[in-house]
Amino acid sequence: MKSHPIIAITIGDPNGIGTEIILKALSKKAIREIYRPIIIGPAEVLREQLGLLSLNLTLEEVNSPSNSGSTNTIAVLSSGFAKGFKWEPGKESMSAGAVAGKALEVAAELAMMKQVEAVVTAPISKKVFHLAGYDYPGQTEFFAARTQTTDVVMVLLSENFRVGLATTHCPLSKVSALLDQEKILRKVQIFHRDLQIRFGIVHPRIAVAALNPHAGEDGLFGSEEKEIILPAVSSARALGLDVSGPFPADTLFARFKEKKFDGYLAMYHDQGLIPLKMQSFGRAVNYTAGLPIIRTSPDHGTAFDIAGKGVADSGSMEEAIKLAVYLAGRSQAS
Repeated sequence: MKSHPIIAITIGDPNGIGTEIILKALSKKAIREIYRPIIIGPAEVLREQLGLLSLNLTLEEVNSPSNSGSTNTIAVLSSGFAKGFKWEPGKESMSAGAVAGKALEVAAELAMMKQVEAVVTAPISKKVFHLAGYDYPGQTEFFAARTQTTDVVMVLLSENFRVGLATTHCPLSKVSALLDQEKILRKVQIFHRDLQIRFGIVHPRIAVAALNPHAGEDGLFGSEEKEIILPAVSSARALGLDVSGPFPADTLFARFKEKKFDGYLAMYHDQGLIPLKMQSFGRAVNYTAGLPIIRTSPDHGTAFDIAGKGVADSGSMEEAIKLAVYLAGRSQAS
C-alpha cells in the first residue's frame, strides 16, 4: 500500500481564486505531509500568483505524477497547455475556460489510468467553460461523461452532515419534470453504495426530503410525494436499504443534529445546499458519488470579485484535499 497517495489538483478558472486557495492550502505543511500533491495547470500562472503571496513554497515542473515525490517542492504538470496565457484576475475569458477545461481533461485521464489516487478540482466559471467549448452543466457532469459513468450524485458534506442531490444544475421550474421513481431510487442506491464503500459506513441510514411544502400535505400542495418519491423510497426499502421519507425539508434539515441519518437526499440544488452551507460555509466539500475515481472540490465558486487580492479563504480547499486523501487511503487499504 502506498503511504502517501498522489492527489491531482486542477487549477480551475485561472482568473478566479482557484490558484490562490491551492497555493495557500499547499503552504500548510501539516496537510502536505500526508500526501503528494501535483497541480495541473500552466506553471507561469502559478508562479505569477505565488509572487504576490507571502508563502514559503517552491514550484517544480514535472512531466508525470510519478515525479512528484519531493517534500520540499510542489509538483506542477503544465505540459499540453497553450503558452502565453495572460492572467487577468476577475475577468471572464474564453482562454481561461480553455485552461480550466484542459486541466480537467488531464486530471480525468490520470485518474482513470490510476496515475493519481484522487482529483481535487478548484472552482470554474460555468459560463466561460461553455464559451471554451465544454458543453457540460458543470465539473460533476464533466467527470461523469469522461469516465463513462451513467449516473452520479452530487454530494456536499461537512463532517457527518452529507447531502446528496436528486437534481443538480437546472432551473427550479424544471425540477418536478426531472423527477421520477427510477431516478430517485438510482440516486439513493448510488449514495448508499458510496457511503458503504468509500466512507466505511456499514449500514447507512438515508433520509429523503419531500419536494413540496409539508410533504405535499396529502396532495393539497402537490402529488410528487405520493406518486414519485414515496414509491421510490418503498422500492429502496424493499431492496434492504435503510431509507426513510419523504420528510418535509424544513423540519428535516432544521433538526439534522437530532436525527441519526448518515445521508440526506434533497430533491433540488438549493433545498439541500442552503442548510449545509448555513452550517458549514467555507468548510464544506463537494464530493461526486458514483464515479470510478475519487473527486472532491471546494464548496464555493470562482469569487471573481476578490480574485488576485490575496484575501481568499483556503479553508474549503484544505477540507477538499483532506477528504480526497482520506478516501484515497481507504481505497488503497481495501
